[in-house]
Amino acid sequence: MSTITDCICRYLNWFQGKSASVTGTALLRLKARCLGIELGEGVRCWGKVHLSRHSGSRIEIGNNVSVVSSSQRCTSSSIYAPTKFKTLSRQASIVVDDGVGLNGTSITARTKSIKIGAETMVAPNVVIMDSDFHVLWPPEGRVLHPAFETDADVLIGKNVWIGSGSMILKGSRVGDNSVIAAGSVVTGDIPANVLAGGVPARVIRSLP
Repeated sequence: MSTITDCICRYLNWFQGKSASVTGTALLRLKARCLGIELGEGVRCWGKVHLSRHSGSRIEIGNNVSVVSSSQRCTSSSIYAPTKFKTLSRQASIVVDDGVGLNGTSITARTKSIKIGAETMVAPNVVIMDSDFHVLWPPEGRVLHPAFETDADVLIGKNVWIGSGSMILKGSRVGDNSVIAAGSVVTGDIPANVLAGGVPARVIRSLP
């Protein structure tokens, strides 16, 4: 009996996942078309993705990108936020290359560019942004001063793996093939072919 039950449960889970993918992908394509977002071939989506494109800005999602925006589909996190793409000015751009996997990822570009290289994997609840959105000092200026002058491009290379709960902040550059440990905060340059982690993230060791 347990074997039969297991088989039924597996089939139902598969069917639910399949239908969720079809629905999520169709909705993503519809919203992307309405908002003028470039969406490549073979994109798959689970769940509801938040899209917000400022007029004149660029959001481009490449071929065979996988977008998970569903707590049910997510495998490693019980606290889960939906995937978000957001640009806040005409100058801003978000480019996601072919084969990237996003999982509850929040990407916000205010005035600069954010680029994620091909085949990169992003684990659940990662935040990527090009701005602090407020001046650092003095405290009384944080509400009134947006500090546009401190915004900086973000470049994530190819075949990078970014661990759960990490933050990739303005001006960060992560080299090809590198791994960012879970819960890290990247604030500068991480070279290629290394494992990096911590707050702020530092190189832990080279990867062969």
